[in-house]
Formats: sequence, structure tokens, C-alpha cells
Amino acid sequence: MTAFTAQPIAETQTSAEVACDHCGLPVPKALYNDTAEHQFCCHGCESVFSILTQRGLDNYYGMRRALERDRARVERDDRSYAILDDPAVLERCSIDAGDGCRTARLTLEGLHCPACVWLIERVNRIEPAILDARVHLGRSTVEITWDTASASLAKIAEALHAIGYPAAPARGSDKDAARRLDARRQLIRIGVAGAIAGNIMIVSVALYAGAFDGISHELLTLFRWVASVLGVLSLAWPGRVFFRGALAAIRTRTPNLDLPIALALAVGGLWGLANTVRGVGEIYFDSLAMLVFLLLIGRFIQSQQQRRAADAIDLLLTLTPSSATIELGSGATETIPADRVEPGVTVLVTAGETIPIDGEIIAGDTEIDAAVLTGESKPAPAGVGDAVYAGTVNLTAPLRICATSAGSETRAARLMRLVENAAATKSPIVRTADRIAGWFVVAVALLAVVTALLWLPAGIDTAIEHATALLIVSCPCALGLATPLVLSMTLGRLAGSSVLVKSAAELERLSSPGTILLDKTGTITTGRMTVAATTLDDHTARLVRTLEAASTHPIAKAIADSGEQANATIENVQQHTGLGMTGEIEGEQLAVGNAALLDQLGVHIAPGTAAWADAEAAKGRTPIYVAVNGANVGGLSLADELKPDAVESVQWLARSGWDVRLCSGDHASVVRGVADRVGIAEHSALGQMQPEDKLAEVRRLIADDVRRPIVMVGDGVNDSAAIAAADVGIAVQSGAEASLDAADVTIQSRGITGIRTLVEDSRGAIQRIKVCMGVSIAYNATAAGLAMAGLIHPLLAACLMPVSSITVVALAVSRRSARKGPTP
Repeated sequence: MTAFTAQPIAETQTSAEVACDHCGLPVPKALYNDTAEHQFCCHGCESVFSILTQRGLDNYYGMRRALERDRARVERDDRSYAILDDPAVLERCSIDAGDGCRTARLTLEGLHCPACVWLIERVNRIEPAILDARVHLGRSTVEITWDTASASLAKIAEALHAIGYPAAPARGSDKDAARRLDARRQLIRIGVAGAIAGNIMIVSVALYAGAFDGISHELLTLFRWVASVLGVLSLAWPGRVFFRGALAAIRTRTPNLDLPIALALAVGGLWGLANTVRGVGEIYFDSLAMLVFLLLIGRFIQSQQQRRAADAIDLLLTLTPSSATIELGSGATETIPADRVEPGVTVLVTAGETIPIDGEIIAGDTEIDAAVLTGESKPAPAGVGDAVYAGTVNLTAPLRICATSAGSETRAARLMRLVENAAATKSPIVRTADRIAGWFVVAVALLAVVTALLWLPAGIDTAIEHATALLIVSCPCALGLATPLVLSMTLGRLAGSSVLVKSAAELERLSSPGTILLDKTGTITTGRMTVAATTLDDHTARLVRTLEAASTHPIAKAIADSGEQANATIENVQQHTGLGMTGEIEGEQLAVGNAALLDQLGVHIAPGTAAWADAEAAKGRTPIYVAVNGANVGGLSLADELKPDAVESVQWLARSGWDVRLCSGDHASVVRGVADRVGIAEHSALGQMQPEDKLAEVRRLIADDVRRPIVMVGDGVNDSAAIAAADVGIAVQSGAEASLDAADVTIQSRGITGIRTLVEDSRGAIQRIKVCMGVSIAYNATAAGLAMAGLIHPLLAACLMPVSSITVVALAVSRRSARKGPTP
């Protein structure tokens, strides 16, 4: 028997005039001490305040007040960090920093403002073993280097917890460190190349001016040697990446754009250096150094985009807990790393916890939120004998689970492997680009040889000069810049519209209509249950909301928050797993739940209510029945409301030629109801689709129609494998980390208008690319012909090369807007 009294917030026993000196929340009257200098709302805040002031860190409070940020209560708990000293966990979340030190990356709770950063980076005043602490506010992580002889990682985490920031391992630090090192090296190369190119251009201005106004022989020789030395440095240090790529292409017999670039750099550099030594002829180091600088920038941007999609399998760590509590017998328990749980071991999971392993319930009745894996918007009942999976959430009651698989063998891990495998097998546009690049490389090289042979009778100097002119003027700079320039501008505009595209190749796929599969929950709907309609009178509705307020279940919370509650006492509250709730309010017996609950209680559903419920179900809503004193008095319906722009966006896509389909893990009738509301045909509404089913549907569509792009749009882990397998995968705002990282495109704005923006800009980008490519090819063909005819001198070739690039830039900038809607 349970008693619960619903009271307005204003009647709670707090003192609104006295704020906690740590977190700023009201101090309960029971904890108020009028003789104390400082007041606290809980013992946790008091402990943290004492630690900070004793260690000279009380400036934190002044900084926080200046920042005027919201403050949250600091909860002290008995969390154990002993698991961080497990060798397997320590190896995954930290790296050897040398000299007896290690560096670990930890995720922190409660990190929300620069004052927090200031405090955490001075945590060595509390724990001297910490040598360095670097906080990343946006990611809520801290990178800590500590002396392993003086403290363990568990002790470091306890020090962070003591000042109000509970910590958890953030694995993959070694991989992140390697990537940061590589990015740093790339940036250094870019900086050196830019500095050299700038200085060579200064020298070149003097040489060009001297060619017209006259210059002394001594200064001319000096400037030529300065430009040559700087040019050789540019080619030998930052430019060596292109030579390495060219050598690799030769060894593997797979021509790429590095080969003609390296050939042009090598021939131009050697001939320019030879002319410097001889004191005659032209040098081309200004153009070569600038070419190196620009190409390195483009390569850096490309590598940064590729890195974001490289860690799909590591996303398992964001779905499942890193530890599990196992039963040892005789009431004893132990917390161990989740991936060390053996099959057959009993795992304890409390209400509200995420399940760390796959297993079978052996004790307990609860409801499971499996949306992360199935996409189902409503929690499902689960009891003894039912299977549960890692990553799902136990909502209402403690469970004892017999483990069947853990770590990399769980269903969540298998889904992540599907993401990785699907992501590794796509990119046909990359293969096409490689083939085109191969032909281009071969053509330029052959033309250079032919040019040298044609002019060889006129002398070796003339033959080399004309061949060099051909290589420089036909350098793939103009041809290579056309696509990335237009795409980078398009990507920048899309980013300004909160549409993030990880791979520019996806824009080409989206430039022509195909098939688009939309997930329902969280994609075209809000993902939040709300009361859509009711047949209850006001008094009964208030009683129902009061009863539901006694539960933390998402459906109960949606009902409780739908309006005013009665100021009344609730007695005999019972939650019927998967059915609903019963209780007594003001002497009246209430039952709120589905048809099965009323049937179990022997309550007959009134004909009018049954007809109303059928109509609501046809609209994609979930009917809830209400009985008072054993008689059905009506009901209410819950709906996952459409996003405001869903109807307009779906219909625009259909008018644009896209075959729009709905694909969801929800019940088929609910999916059909939502499809009807947004204008999707019933045969295109697919319900009760498991993650594997969505993946199979995407693969079937790709196999059936290889010429049209297949696009998958979703927000959950259940969508991630299908998102990765699709020609273009799109994740919407608030999606699970797995779907965001598996996706080619992430829409961060609310609603799905971003899909329309993406399609329009993709279409316009491809049109501009075709124009730019046409101009570039025409330029290269014309310039190559003139060079072979001996009409272009190497100096003129060096001038024409940047002109062609500038022309491409101008074409990319002076675009016509492609955001024109289709004809209705």
C-alpha cells in the first residue's frame, strides 16, 4: 500500500529567502542554521564548499557569478571508482606519457561553464599527483596527466568527484592523440608552405619589376638564388607529401592526382634550379610554392572530413555502460568492466539504469525503453524469461539478468559492426574519380613526352622548356580546384543553415531525385508523447493527472503534465507493468491504462469509447482508457506529434521527384496513420521494422535501382546501420551518437527543412561544378595545344596557371541561387 500527497510547489518546505552558498538553490528549513556563516541545501554542497575554500579555490564562486550561468545541485553519492584501476580499463582510457606518468581522458558530469574549467584545471591543489589537466568544455572531457607512483586513476577520479564532477572513462585516447599529432603536422606543413610562398612572391615582385624597369646583375642573381633556395625548401619539406604519394602510385600502379602534381613540381623545380645555376632562363618557384600551399590546404580540409566518420565501432561505448554490477552469492556484489562479464553470470540493474549486457531476466517485472535499438516510441513490458539488450534502459523496477553476451558480442556491438562494414563498402564516386584521374595523369605525361620529342631537333633546351611549359600550364591545379572550390562553398552555406555534410561526394548523389526513407520517431515526429484528445470531463481529467503524477513512466509523465492536477491524497497506488495504473483518490477508485487493464479488472469498455478509440488509433494515436469505480467513463489518446515542417517538407520532396517512404519500428497501424497525415502513400509506410530489417530494405532498394540514390534519414542507433549502408545517410537533430557518426549528413536545426535545403544546394552545386569543369577542361586542352605548338613560354605558362585558378574561383563565387522550388 502506497500513499502519496500531491502539493503545489509553493507549499514545499523550503526557504526561498536563503540560497545555498554553493549551488544557489533554496535551503530547506530543516537544514537552515541561523548561527552559521554559510548555508547549504544538502551535505554534498557543504562538503564541496569546504574543500574549495580550504584549498584556496574559492575564486570559483566569483567567476561563476560573473558568468551568470544556471547552477545545478551537487549530489554526493557513494560511487566507486575502483574499476578505473582495472588493467583492461586503464589500458583503454589512458596512454603512457613517459617518466612514470600516464595521460587519461575522462568524461565529466556537471561541466557547464568556464568557471568549471578554471576549477578543474587547478585540481592539482587537491591531488598533487596530477601534473596537468586540460578541459574540453564542448565535449565535457578532461585530459589529465598524473604520476602513477603517487596516485591511481581511481584516486584522480575521486578528487574530481570531491569537487562536484563525477568522472567516467572516455576510451580511445591513444587514437585521439595520434590524430591530433597528425593534424598538428599537417598544420605545420601548411604554415611553412604559406610562409615560404609569401616570401617568394615578395622576391618575385622585384624580379618582375626589374624585367621591365631594369635591375643590376648582382641583385638579379641574388633574388633568383633567394627564390630558388626558398622554392627548393618548399618542395623538399611541405611539398614532399606529393612526391611520397606519387612514389606510392608508381609502386602500386594506380595513378592518382599526386603523380602529375609531383611531375610538374619536379620538372619545374629542377629546370628552375638549373636556370638559376646557369644564370639564364626563367625560374618558376613562385608558382610552384603557391601551388604547394594551396594543395596542402585542400588536403587538410579533406582529411578532417574523413576523420569524423572513422570511429563507428567505438560508438558502442556511448550506448552501453562501461561497468556492470554482478552477483557473487550470499548477497555480495562486485562492479567489474562490462566486457568482462561471462555468460551465465547474474547482473543486477536498478530502475533507471542502462543495461550493460545482453541477457535474460530471471527476476523482476519492469518496462524497457528500447528506442535506442528498435526505434519504438513506447516502452515495452518485460518480465522473467524475456530477453533484454545492452543499451536499453530499465525504467521501473530492479532486475536480475542472466548474461548471455557482453562487450563486442552484444547486439549493440553487432549493429556497430554493421555500421563499420556498410561505411567501408560505399564510395563509388571515389572510384570513378580515381579512374578519371588515372586517364588525366597518363594523358599529361604522354603529351609532355610527345612535346619534348617534337622539339628535340630544335635543341635540348628548347625541348625541355616546351615540355616544362606544358606540365606547368596543364598542371591539374585548375582541374582539381573546380570541384573542391564549389563543394567547399556549398558545404559552408549548408553549415550556416545547420546542415553538416561530412563528405562532399554526397552532394552529387543528392543532385538527382531517388528514393528517400524517413524514420518516424524523432525524425518527422518530435519523439515526445503528448495528450492529443480526451473524452473526460474536467474533474475526472484532474484526478487522472494526479494519479499519473505518482509514476515516473514517460507515458504517465505526458499525461500528468497535460494540465492541472487535483490537490488530493492518493492511496493504494499500483503500477501494472505494460498495462497502466490504479489508485484511490477522494474515495474514488481509478484505473488508467490500455484495454487489457480494464479487461483484467472486469470493466466493460463503453461502445462510444470503443468507437472513439478506434478512430484515434487510425490517426496513429495510442488510446488510453479510464475507469472510475468499476465503470468506463471515457479515455484519452497520446500522440507523437509531427514536427511543424514535416508535411511541407515531405510534399516538396515528392513534387521534386523523390519517392518518399516511411520506415519505423513502431506498430504498422501507427506508422500508416502518420504516413497519411504527411501525404505518404499507405504502401510506402513500413512498420515494425527492426534495425536489420531497415538495413535489408536499404540494400534491396540499392540492388533494384542502382542509378537513383537511396537516402536514409533517421535519429536512432536502430537507424545507424541503414544510414551507413544507404547511398546518403542523414541524421537529424537530437539523434543518437551512433546515427550521427554513421551519417553522411547531420541536420542540426529543428525539423526536416534542412533536407530540402540540402537537396536544393546539392543540385545547384553540381550544376556549377559542371560549368567549372567544362571551363577547366577547355582551358587545359587549349593551353596544352598551344604549349605543344611552342606558342607558350614557361614564363607565360607560370602566369596562366594561377589565372586559370582565379577563373575557377570567380565561377564558383558568382553562382546563381539554386534554391528554387519545384513546380507544384
